[in-house]
Amino acid sequence: ARAILENLKDTTNVHLIYANVTYEDILLKEELDSLAAKYPGRFKVYYILNQVSCLFFVAILCFHIYRASLTPAGLWDGGVGFVSKEMIQTHCPAPAPDIRVLRCGPSPMNKAMTGHLDALGYSPDMQF
Repeated sequence: ARAILENLKDTTNVHLIYANVTYEDILLKEELDSLAAKYPGRFKVYYILNQVSCLFFVAILCFHIYRASLTPAGLWDGGVGFVSKEMIQTHCPAPAPDIRVLRCGPSPMNKAMTGHLDALGYSPDMQF
């Protein structure tokens, strides 16, 4: 993503759905967040966790019950569970001739993503 964004002649927009098991598993989060802040119109990242740790639930509980000095920015605001068709629809552009979808992950995830993308109308020549 960085090479695309830093190339002044490249006008490609990048939408990243980044799924991990836990928050601690998110690699390069600071760098990705920095790119999203620096290129808000061209780079969007949406994080999904399979498991949200007890720490997040305790923080949310404190925020709601005690109205502690926690801010919503300090709480998990990404997705929870597995990547769904609805998440793809919400966080990625609709199928179009100039759209490309790059998948990277374990085989079961790629198989599920192929099914979701097919169902949403992304043709095989749009998927890599």
